[in-house]
Amino acid sequence: MDNYKRAVYYVQNPFINELKFNTIPISNFAQIHFYEVKRIFIALYIFSIAFVIVMIIKILSKKNDGFRKNLINNFSKSTNIIALIFIFVSVSAAIDFDKTFYFFHKIFFRNNYWIFDPAIDPIINALPEELFAIELGLIVAVLVIFTIIIKILSRKIKNS
Repeated sequence: MDNYKRAVYYVQNPFINELKFNTIPISNFAQIHFYEVKRIFIALYIFSIAFVIVMIIKILSKKNDGFRKNLINNFSKSTNIIALIFIFVSVSAAIDFDKTFYFFHKIFFRNNYWIFDPAIDPIINALPEELFAIELGLIVAVLVIFTIIIKILSRKIKNS
């Protein structure tokens, strides 16, 4: 469990530069894959922080009300598209998780370093398929909450 926590902490923390496990080996390919995952997390953090800052500034700004309404409406439409994509991914995963998982990795990773051999990289035993299914569920839940917030803001601004 300690090694699992180390892997999760490494990919989620932009200030940790090296992944080391206490009790198991890790191959160079696995190191590269975890680094690639880390880069995705960092990109998502940067995008999310920038998005929230822009939204707060624009929502609180009374100077350009037309722009503010337009911005919220555009975000509202964008969340509809993103929600449809995630619904499609969720349905695909429910039908055939393995195929969806494979397709996801082919899109986001340019190599096969994500295919771990348990004999070489035993950390894969701490990362079962169910864990990734749960992660997908959490991502969809956050997206639903985000979409609801955008919809509420959109209605409030339209009515103001």
